[in-house]
Amino acid sequence: MKAKRLLGAALAVGLGLAAITSTTVVAAQPKRGKSGAPAAAPARPAEVPATKKTIALTPAGLAWGMSTKQVAALIDKMLDEAYVPRYKATSPGVKMKALDAELAEEKSAFRRSRIDFGKLPTGIDGTPLKGEYTYLNKESMMTLARADGGKRYFFFIQDKLWKIIDEHALGEGNPRGKDYQSAVVKLATALGVPGRVTPPEPEKGRYVTEVDWKDAATHFRAIERSESEIAFAYEDLVTLSSLDSLRPNKPVDANAIDPAVASAVRKDEPPPGPPPTEKAGKKK
Repeated sequence: MKAKRLLGAALAVGLGLAAITSTTVVAAQPKRGKSGAPAAAPARPAEVPATKKTIALTPAGLAWGMSTKQVAALIDKMLDEAYVPRYKATSPGVKMKALDAELAEEKSAFRRSRIDFGKLPTGIDGTPLKGEYTYLNKESMMTLARADGGKRYFFFIQDKLWKIIDEHALGEGNPRGKDYQSAVVKLATALGVPGRVTPPEPEKGRYVTEVDWKDAATHFRAIERSESEIAFAYEDLVTLSSLDSLRPNKPVDANAIDPAVASAVRKDEPPPGPPPTEKAGKKK
């Protein structure tokens, strides 16, 4: 069995919710009154609901604030453990050397996945991850591919881990749910409280529905990707509270008028005239 399958299984247990994966407005589905008419929908809570269960990061040993090197070392350890059964079943020789090379390549692939969000735009801007990072603020990302086809993204700011995003498939028979709505219901049940629903707001750069929760250390978002895919985002609350100061370079509005053009337009406009004066009233 491929080591990635064991690795994927270990990562899938996040939150202790191996059977869960989605976010949706379904977490606060309106109940019907005695007359059969839908009861008034509850007002959206102003604060993120606190979970009754801890939002645990997996695998064991993963913690907020770890550097890229520390996370890579942890992934190395996971891969080493995942390869143990295959090493036990392999005799020393050519096949053992091939296995050594395969393991080394998996470790190297994770390190090569690093993307630094510096001066130049990246291909990530064309993916659903756009908006999860900024440029010129010492941010970076590493990607781990799972055997089930999903991916885990590690986000760093000033070389400190502060966000993780897992992508998961949905569908009939999927333990996480057949769609976004059913997945969010499972999340609410597992976490002990309905999440806060945030609808799409294109003017703010959010184009999908999100449902979120938090515990003492982690903010958790269930992100609607499509009818067949959901994403879980885990964020460090300490970093989140300081994010504005950690990102001094703000994103440039692509639709904004270039300052030089705006200045030229102002120069072509005639200067404003004097303020109108009131005419003195005539004496009778």
